[in-house]
Amino acid sequence: MTRTAAPTVSTGPPASNAQGEPVLLLVAEDQRLRDDIALIAAVVGARLELRLRWNQVEDAVSEAAVAVLCSAQTAPRTAALADECLLVGHDTEAVWAAVAANPGLSPVPLPAAEKWLTEHLFAKVLDRAQGRVIAVAGAAGGVGATTFTYLCAAELAVRGQSPLMLDAASAPGSGISDLVRTARSRGTLTGGMLDWQELKGIEGELSSAQLQGSVPLLDGIGVLTGPPASRRSVVRLNAAVVAGRRAYDAVVVDVGQQTEALTGLGENVDELLVVTRASRRGAAAAAEMISSAPQRRSRLVINGGAEPGWGAAEMQDALGVPVVADLAVQKWLARSDDISEAYGLLRNRRGARLIADLLHAVGVVNA
Repeated sequence: MTRTAAPTVSTGPPASNAQGEPVLLLVAEDQRLRDDIALIAAVVGARLELRLRWNQVEDAVSEAAVAVLCSAQTAPRTAALADECLLVGHDTEAVWAAVAANPGLSPVPLPAAEKWLTEHLFAKVLDRAQGRVIAVAGAAGGVGATTFTYLCAAELAVRGQSPLMLDAASAPGSGISDLVRTARSRGTLTGGMLDWQELKGIEGELSSAQLQGSVPLLDGIGVLTGPPASRRSVVRLNAAVVAGRRAYDAVVVDVGQQTEALTGLGENVDELLVVTRASRRGAAAAAEMISSAPQRRSRLVINGGAEPGWGAAEMQDALGVPVVADLAVQKWLARSDDISEAYGLLRNRRGARLIADLLHAVGVVNA
């Protein structure tokens, strides 16, 4: 059986943690119409903003909407609004009468035009500016890729953006899985229960609304983790990334050392951050990881002490890839049992600016 998430509907100002999600605005009093459009919004992966009258529509909502809809009873009074509005309704005669009185409106009688409306709105959703996808890879085990993945997501959440953190390197003892388990045991985890195993059982295309309504939420960060990855998980990972970038401001993917997952993501990745140590071995491992995604822009994150004769400049010269972060040895950051502790410590030290600068370099936050 196909699983569907409940439609995401708002009757007030848009939530601050959903800035990247596409929005549909419907001005109507008819409850049946509101319910039908809510279901269509869920199918196309958008959040539906409902208002009874035009004087209740905030500028921020109307400007953010990828499409505006109204009923025959709430047809806009100005030509400018009518030109941007789809008039929907179950009473075909009332729909055409309203269009005759307001020539700029686009008539959408239901249910006859439901398929057209769904396809039209889906195209609008796809055309919106999508969130950026950042893959974080470790050139070797233990270099801190998972920690940096979390630090990036946590900084985005603190800045009021909506991040989705994907654990594509999930394995026994995964730091991200441990974060979710600990938060759940403490009762601080909200949202749904979706993990990789559950995602495998979902039939059909995964909508952004379905994903956003189903993943666990940890301190403003959507998190998708679960059992160890398998070869078949690349398909699930791509589905989550495609749906996630429509609903979130940024998707941060911990790919660990899995070159197969990185290759499988292909053009879905906007930026690749390779976490490594400054050494001959680190440079060779980073070069192998970068070659797995040649079509993506790659950046280096250096974590830990440098081998004699190596440093940020030498790594940059050897790989032809810019260094966007260089963090010296920090005992508090190494192999912590709780990676969430690293973020609190980082923001109280000289490295407080490091993650913000890194995110600015890849284009997801302002300077």
